[in-house]
Amino acid sequence: LLYTIKFECSMEQQDVFYKKSDYIETANNNKVSRQSVLCGSQNIVLGGKTIIQNECIIRGDLANVRFGRQCIIGAKSVIRPPFKKFTKGVAFFPFQMGDNVMIGESSVINAASIGSYVNIGLLTVLCGDVCRTSVPC
Repeated sequence: LLYTIKFECSMEQQDVFYKKSDYIETANNNKVSRQSVLCGSQNIVLGGKTIIQNECIIRGDLANVRFGRQCIIGAKSVIRPPFKKFTKGVAFFPFQMGDNVMIGESSVINAASIGSYVNIGLLTVLCGDVCRTSVPC
């Protein structure tokens, strides 16, 4: 069996097919690649119909990480919560992502929040907040 992922945007995208055996499907129809690494999975919340592609690293062991609905995390991407250095150490803060967000392949996200309807291109290194409103970027 294959999954079909179709991107609905102003620019037409090609359908992408994946082997069903390569993904774990949750009760909320989230699909997580078996080749991804979810550190601290008890602190990672997937909103529903979210896809985490192969070789992604999500650092829930540092702080809470929340994804909205219908998000796609591109292959080989790294998502980690933001941090602040202090004289006596480092403090990590929660990460939250809105609905309908697409993160391109091999991106590194180190932000506190990403709003809804955001498309982050491939090979992007992001530090800081992106689009706090639901207006497309």
